[in-house]
Amino acid sequence: MLKWLRKFFEYKPDREVQNKELVDFAIGVAGQNQAYNIVSSWFMYFCTDVLFMNTLFIGTVLGAMRIWDAINDPLVGTIVDRHVFKNGEKLRPFLKITAIPIGILTALMFVDWGMPKSWTGVYITIVYFLWDFLYSFQDLSMWGMTAMISTHSSERARAAQFGRIGAMVGGWIPGLIPLMIDYLPDFGISELAIFTTLGVLMGIGGMSISMFSAKAKERSPVYTPDCSLAESLGLIFKNKIAMSLVIASILSNFTLAVQDVYFFKYMVSVNILGFQMDGMTVKFFYGILVGLPGTLMMFVATWFARKIGGMKRVLILGTSMNIIMRVISYFIGFEGWRIFIVIGLMALAGIPNNLNGIASTAIWGDSIDYMEWKTGHRSEGSVFALQNLVAKIGTALSTFTTGLTLTIMNFDATKYDQGLPQDPLFYKLIWPFFMLAPALGSVFYLIPLLLLKYDEKQKAAVEKELYARRHRAELEAEASPDGNVLDMPIY
Repeated sequence: MLKWLRKFFEYKPDREVQNKELVDFAIGVAGQNQAYNIVSSWFMYFCTDVLFMNTLFIGTVLGAMRIWDAINDPLVGTIVDRHVFKNGEKLRPFLKITAIPIGILTALMFVDWGMPKSWTGVYITIVYFLWDFLYSFQDLSMWGMTAMISTHSSERARAAQFGRIGAMVGGWIPGLIPLMIDYLPDFGISELAIFTTLGVLMGIGGMSISMFSAKAKERSPVYTPDCSLAESLGLIFKNKIAMSLVIASILSNFTLAVQDVYFFKYMVSVNILGFQMDGMTVKFFYGILVGLPGTLMMFVATWFARKIGGMKRVLILGTSMNIIMRVISYFIGFEGWRIFIVIGLMALAGIPNNLNGIASTAIWGDSIDYMEWKTGHRSEGSVFALQNLVAKIGTALSTFTTGLTLTIMNFDATKYDQGLPQDPLFYKLIWPFFMLAPALGSVFYLIPLLLLKYDEKQKAAVEKELYARRHRAELEAEASPDGNVLDMPIY
């Protein structure tokens, strides 16, 4: 093991970005995701079940903040693109200057000051607004570094790979919160104490760890924009790669899908050699067994992409496998032992499908090269703001369609505690909605990818031409009186 670790961290002169730098970046992403996950997954629960805030009020406030977030990201991205720090860097300084304020705001979210509910509502709104605004700067800069870290697509792909692995690790600790809620109160530790402690540890602690990402270096050129704010925003529409990913991501959410908890809780029960496993227990094993093969595959993502012809093909393969295995699983069914066949098929689909996060991040980075080649501008902030915007729109659409789907099935959560069955329509539709609706979403996602005409050969040609342009611009800058390499020409 030690021999493998030494080999992993050894200096390799043929690499522009060494593994140690990427590990530091991944550690930073892991820290950032601890803070993000406790807010995104548990803040509403804290407000409703710990502070006992009105659910309609909290839902309205958080919904309004998500709308603001969708508007906020492109604006922040454009601000980032139009600003250059005195040291000539564009993104890395944001990773340092925003981390501690975000950590403090995260901790402040999970404190009960004992104020009246009306004042608590005002307090929550202000703190969440400030947190979201600063987090946009940090998050865009974090993922923008996967494009700034190198001018070579192969190195950017490795940065995306390490970053996504870090994000996965950052979700492990928040995944333990349900166990804490179940067992720590038995030892006299209240839920308020749990969340206040975690707010400090995962907020301030996680964001402090996030500063490891600032050890990564910016190697891509930094341009000083010479166009208006509106023109900067408009340039993104000339980026056909980014637009294809946007359309694919949005289309994939236009399905009547339902979250897996509703399927497993109400539909699954398995008896194995006299041992009864209820649906939530099966769901736990489903998550581990389906996710583990794909998680291990993440460590060889760049090698796999090279073998099959690039990250675009990784996306196509992963999406196609998801479609095929879900259709097969639907016809097999889930009753009794059949659920384990389904788990096996979904685990097989997850091997390439779990690489989609790495592949899409790498392709977003490639789209910045394409944009520079086509317009003369590099817009890391705007492009990764668009990635965040699409993800948030997807979350909003998914939330809406889940509610719509449950309504269509006449779902009534109160029946569970009363020991009453759900409406017959629920039992009829839950399996196809759970298994086939995501397959339909994958079909929608696949169409724009197949229509995108940009392969590895074209990407290599763009990189080669950009290298020549940059070299020529550097020579011109050296010959200029002020030697300014930031004012790059527009092509």
